[in-house]
Amino acid sequence: MVKKQQKTKRPLSAVEWKQLFRISVVIVVLVLLWIVFAPGSGMFHLRQQKKHLADLKVQQEVLTQQNKEMKEDIERLRTDKVYLEKVAREDHGMLKDNEMVFDFAKEKKKK
Repeated sequence: MVKKQQKTKRPLSAVEWKQLFRISVVIVVLVLLWIVFAPGSGMFHLRQQKKHLADLKVQQEVLTQQNKEMKEDIERLRTDKVYLEKVAREDHGMLKDNEMVFDFAKEKKKK
C-alpha cells in the first residue's frame, strides 16, 4: 500500500496572524455595510419603508374621517328636506318655480 504523506501543521507566524486579522476585519465591515445598505432588505431601506407606512396610516385616518363625514352628509340629504333645499340653493344655484334672484352686491368700478 501507498501511504499518503501527511502535511504537518505549523503555527502561524505573526505576519500571517496580522493578515488573517485584516482580512477578517474587512469581511466583517463588508457584511455590516451590506446589512445596513443592501437594496431592498437593508436597515436603511427598512427605515424608509417604516416611514412610508406611517405616512400611509395617517393618510388612511384622514380618508376614513372624510368617508365618515360624507356618509353622514348623504344620510342627512336623504332624510332632511330643509338641508337638501339649502344645499340645492347655495351650492347648485337652484331656484323654486316662479322665483327670481336679485343680487345687490356692489360692482367694482372699472378704471
